[in-house]
Amino acid sequence: MPKIFAIVAIIFIISSCEVQESNNIYKGPNVPADFNNQFNSNSFSKQELDRIIKKLSNILNIEVDLNKEIVINLEDKTISSLIDCGYMNNEVYVEYIDRIFGSKLDITIQFENIFNEGNYLITNKPIEYIFTSKETGTRWRFRTNSPKELLVGNPVYDDNPYRICLSKNKLESKIVNIFNNIKNE
Repeated sequence: MPKIFAIVAIIFIISSCEVQESNNIYKGPNVPADFNNQFNSNSFSKQELDRIIKKLSNILNIEVDLNKEIVINLEDKTISSLIDCGYMNNEVYVEYIDRIFGSKLDITIQFENIFNEGNYLITNKPIEYIFTSKETGTRWRFRTNSPKELLVGNPVYDDNPYRICLSKNKLESKIVNIFNNIKNE
């Protein structure tokens, strides 16, 4: 009788260690055509520049200085409105990561400024994003028009082990619109 119990216990232990097939299905985001991140004009007067700074400060909810890096740290539901990492089952992957592991998004915005003959010449650089899974420490580093494909450590069973993250270009669009429309005000 003890031998039968031992055999049953061993079979139970071995079968509980068997890899179970997952029902999770990952679907990556659609990668759009490149976003035109340039302004119609890059020459602005001091008054136009003041209005641009005020509008940027309003949409970013921070005090903006165009001579310094603008850094935004998000840990809320707005993350999924700015970036796209596809879907896990029918759930937005960014929200899936946040629900399971917690997440954060660090955004860096930079401009190049030159004062030339009474005008400010401003050009923008691609926005840089770092999407992080808090518990695992997994990071997706990407920027405007440059999606990031990352090999995940524990992919869905028998599925593509890569996850793609990219900008939805919403923040880029708002910034470009401010600069493009400032001359019409």
